[in-house]
Amino acid sequence: MPHRIPDEETVSSAIKTVMNRNAHIETQTEFLRLVRKELAKSDPEYRVSGERIRRIGLERGIIKISIEYRESDIDDLPHICPVCRNAMSPVMNRSLEGEYVEIKRKCTVCPYAVGKTVLVPGKYFFSRTKNGEISPQETSLRKLRKAGAKIREATDLINEAVDGTEFAGRGEELISALKGSIDSGEASIKSISRDIKEVVSESAGKTAVSPKRNSDRKDK
Repeated sequence: MPHRIPDEETVSSAIKTVMNRNAHIETQTEFLRLVRKELAKSDPEYRVSGERIRRIGLERGIIKISIEYRESDIDDLPHICPVCRNAMSPVMNRSLEGEYVEIKRKCTVCPYAVGKTVLVPGKYFFSRTKNGEISPQETSLRKLRKAGAKIREATDLINEAVDGTEFAGRGEELISALKGSIDSGEASIKSISRDIKEVVSESAGKTAVSPKRNSDRKDK
């Protein structure tokens, strides 16, 4: 039997229905079963993976996740979260020598975090959220953070590619330029993210004072 892939809106709707009926779900296997069952009501040929429903549920703000970890033989800290595919952010600490060193890395969206020993998710627990879907602005900010994480991942690959070769100097120049696109200048990810946040703050401020203005106008 051929399978069909539902779009994100269809999957999101199925997740909402499932979570409205279940405040907590103990395993991803059960979560997947319930979502697939709901999707089958629309089309019996719909198929979706556990990773996809987890990612969509988190990105849309429909679910919260708790993670039970297990040990792994992975050495490198991830730039992209293996749970929800969003950006991982480094957590820095100042050493006794005055240098800043990365002590762990955590996801910018879900609870996944790793330290010197890289642990991987072993079990998920799902629960319903109260706030509902994520705003378009927050969606944009998450995409920008993810872009920054992918750029950092690219710089690591470039460094590995040119290390010990006659092109190491050119590699350093390229890495510097890429890092600059994250946090230097008006066209950087940092600058664009800051401007998006300011626009949101200004809009919120106007909304907050609107009732008072209407009230003043009525008194006159």
